[in-house]
Amino acid sequence: MENKIKNADGVRKLTLKDLAPNCEIFINKEIYNLALLSKGKKVVDIGCGFGATRKIVEDAGGDWTGVEPFEGGKHTIVGDAQNLPFENESFDMVYMNAVLEHVPDPGLAFKEVARVLKKGGIFIGYVAFMECFHEISYCHLSFKALENFAVTNGLKLEKISGGHKFGIDYHQAVLYYPLNFKFIRSIKSSYIRGVFKLKSRLAYLFLRFKRGEVKEIANEQSELYYKVECLRQSVGFFYYITKK
Repeated sequence: MENKIKNADGVRKLTLKDLAPNCEIFINKEIYNLALLSKGKKVVDIGCGFGATRKIVEDAGGDWTGVEPFEGGKHTIVGDAQNLPFENESFDMVYMNAVLEHVPDPGLAFKEVARVLKKGGIFIGYVAFMECFHEISYCHLSFKALENFAVTNGLKLEKISGGHKFGIDYHQAVLYYPLNFKFIRSIKSSYIRGVFKLKSRLAYLFLRFKRGEVKEIANEQSELYYKVECLRQSVGFFYYITKK
């Protein structure tokens, strides 16, 4: 008789700490201000499109360089995120807003970002996760993927923010397009966060009175549960990465 294999049992027991990224986690909060960070800095906006950030950076006293692989945008240089046409350590800040998912090899893009960043520089932006296929999107990155690509290229994921919108409400909006569901999306996102917060409070009660954990540990674990659950369902992430 063949041995029966139980599906999804796995070979290791994962904890919340294993699942969570090793950085500060923010839910439905901004983690950077582009204008403040750009003050007096050399900034490269990779995948800049029509140059929406140029005025922000230059008004803050920064030096803006826009990069796009295609003609037609407001960029200053034609270039590929996987092979940037710059010398090593050329910029204080790299900005990529909704770009990494459109790069065929995000690992190579991270390598290039690490190369052109000065020591002490920062890499900020947004990446899709639970969005459906859009334009030509290749690799929608999880929060653990961001952490891994950073670490393997000598960078550090310092902060991540998710939970503003979720895959659930995003896909419903796509389903009903062209009807405008932006207002309803905000309500649904608040509801989803509320469900996760309620589950985290129930987890707290379980840890305190079933497991006998002290108040501080139970509160820490239940809060981490809330954050991880929000990240797991987020439509995408804002990230703040540094080069030591």
